[in-house]
Amino acid sequence: MITLLGVFLLFSLFVPHFLTMRSISGIINAATMTGVLTIGITLLMIAGEFDLSVGALMAVGAFLFGSVIMKGGSPVLAVFLGMAVPGLLGAVNGFLLIKTGIPSFIVTLGTQFVYRGALYVASGGIMLQTIMDAPVFHLLNGKMVRLAAAVENANFQTAFLWLLALVALFQFLLMRTKFGNHLFATGGSPSAAKATGVSVTRTKLAGFIISGVLSGLAGIMLFSQYKTAKIATGAGEELNAIAAAVVGGTLMTGGSGSIVGALLGVITISMLRTGIVLLNLPFIPADNFEAVVGLTIVIAAIFNHWIRGRS
Repeated sequence: MITLLGVFLLFSLFVPHFLTMRSISGIINAATMTGVLTIGITLLMIAGEFDLSVGALMAVGAFLFGSVIMKGGSPVLAVFLGMAVPGLLGAVNGFLLIKTGIPSFIVTLGTQFVYRGALYVASGGIMLQTIMDAPVFHLLNGKMVRLAAAVENANFQTAFLWLLALVALFQFLLMRTKFGNHLFATGGSPSAAKATGVSVTRTKLAGFIISGVLSGLAGIMLFSQYKTAKIATGAGEELNAIAAAVVGGTLMTGGSGSIVGALLGVITISMLRTGIVLLNLPFIPADNFEAVVGLTIVIAAIFNHWIRGRS
């Protein structure tokens, strides 16, 4: 929250056109799909794990959803496949971690390339694109027409409402259920968690499945808005999601974090991007924003470690 307020205040004072409805709605819309990914990433990081394959799973979800819709299939089936298959691939990540004992960073670094390669073969390497305007697109990530009519330049998308609902749901699961307690225990001290009867392997597997399902949903939302998907869809989003989780207070060593904090983190990252674009700094072009994200991760990790040490 402190970081978010600091960035907002700084840009409000020194960045031209930052405090406009067009800019604010752009920040929110840009944060939405990354925010959905960040929920899954945050759950895994609390459990002491990472998932670098979320961008690839996002592409898989977008392709499956778009393919079914473009062939005239059921929207329900399209949404189900777009979320279930990435969820299954997330389970594969979890099984590989559990059976091999290889760190999740390495496992998912490898599977992200495997999944994109498989998608390339299955799709023939083509870009999926349509001009059709299916009702499901408006439901999942359409323009809030009434709000836009009432407030000039308020170009908000319905996907942000879905994100807020997901944040509320998973914050409740994390803070008020046994599953949430198991996540914290698993990331804090796996040996102590096992000693108290927590199934560490089952908890981590559930985290990977949830991360996969949410990645697929992010891909579905992306296709609903832009009506296009390609093999490179979602590339680099894993970095943005990890950065948002860390900025939101999630420890990279596990055992601490929150979904609300992750939401604030992803909005902060989106705010940074918008502010840098509006500033038009010659030494930080918009297409080199990854450098800013990387620096943000380092600074946030140091700050979180300092806060943790003092508490």
